[in-house]
Amino acid sequence: MLDRFKTHIEQNFNELFSGKTLVAVSGGVDSMVLLHLFKMLQLNFAVAHCNFQLRDKESDLDEILVTDFCQQHNIPFFVKKFDTLLYTENQKVSIQIAARELRYNWFQEICDNFDYQLVATAHHLDDQAETFLINFTRGTGIDGLLGIPQKNENIIRPLLIFSREEILEFAQKQHVIWREDASNTTIKYLRNKIRHLILPVLKQENEQFLKSFQNTLLNLSHAQLLMTDAVAFFEKECVKKTVNHLEIHLDKARHFSNYTHYLLEIFKSYGFYSLNEIEKICSAGSGKVLKNNQYTVLNDRDKLIIFKENKTENDVFYIKHESDVENIPFFINISKINSDRIKSEKNTIFVNPNFLQWPLVLRKRISGDVFQPFGMKGIKKVSKFFKDEKLSQIQKDNTWILVNGDGKIIWIVGLRADNRFKITNNNNQKIYKITVTQ
Repeated sequence: MLDRFKTHIEQNFNELFSGKTLVAVSGGVDSMVLLHLFKMLQLNFAVAHCNFQLRDKESDLDEILVTDFCQQHNIPFFVKKFDTLLYTENQKVSIQIAARELRYNWFQEICDNFDYQLVATAHHLDDQAETFLINFTRGTGIDGLLGIPQKNENIIRPLLIFSREEILEFAQKQHVIWREDASNTTIKYLRNKIRHLILPVLKQENEQFLKSFQNTLLNLSHAQLLMTDAVAFFEKECVKKTVNHLEIHLDKARHFSNYTHYLLEIFKSYGFYSLNEIEKICSAGSGKVLKNNQYTVLNDRDKLIIFKENKTENDVFYIKHESDVENIPFFINISKINSDRIKSEKNTIFVNPNFLQWPLVLRKRISGDVFQPFGMKGIKKVSKFFKDEKLSQIQKDNTWILVNGDGKIIWIVGLRADNRFKITNNNNQKIYKITVTQ
């Protein structure tokens, strides 16, 4: 097993030979074998042991086993006791989720503070099969069926190619000392039911079950690569990305068979996982939205627009004088110039200073807003102006309006100035130049 392990990490985790690794060791057979393998290969590593204080004296005995081994072999180690039950109560999560969050958060702290590049855990092939079956019973896609990744950011799992039986055999031959967790034998939890009741039947029916399972995972990973390529082509043809949002052109998307399945793969990145909801928003009328805690999907005239709800704490900003522009969420410059220097510039207006009343107000639209568009005599509702300009809902919601101290609109920023503030003569008078960059 040692030679196979060495070859495996040389091919897949070569950075283990040059960097520093934190090895997660619980005291069970899997992690104690991983610890022995790292020690036998003389890798640069330290041990991290979590005492979740869930099994009374048994938890303390696990800790003693790990710390004694590390001290005897001069291996650096970190140990931490967690009040797991209190965390579970405060965070309203299960014990399993609490232990996972506490464990990985602590591992990351150690990596950050002591410059460890990788964290190695002892998940193995049987764990992978259990995860596959758990996700399969709950319903999942290819990602869920692929189960535990071999590497996820800085977390590596170098034992995934070995079965529990192989690990146990190595432990016995090498006289590895470990401790059994009695909770692993109960069938209270779904994983243990699969481990003790279902996997043995599958292995009995097919002695090469785990090998066949590995081949299935390989086939699934190939299918995932094909799907990734197909989605990338779909994005190239139908999706436009901007700084603030994502646009999906439904007229182009509908040329793809089962196009909503492509959309589902894109939407997953934004926290939307229901194909039914995606199909509904595609067939809904313009203006309909789909929301979660962070993102909104807007159906806007044969386009889907995905954007993040980015509400500032204060959507109203007061500008007390021309240099009072520091706390505004984009660049705005207000300066006085001679009227003979007027020239047309993008995102710039020129204002008669005699009409300005401070403080100016910068805000979003409100119901009933009206202004006199530059070049026109009559008053127009801002809502009608937006409609005539064919602005999408997201554009309407993100448009800023500069308002005079007397309540009159000076400028729908970046779109149209108000005619009432225009320069009436060019007798070399001082005027205000207002420029924005969003």
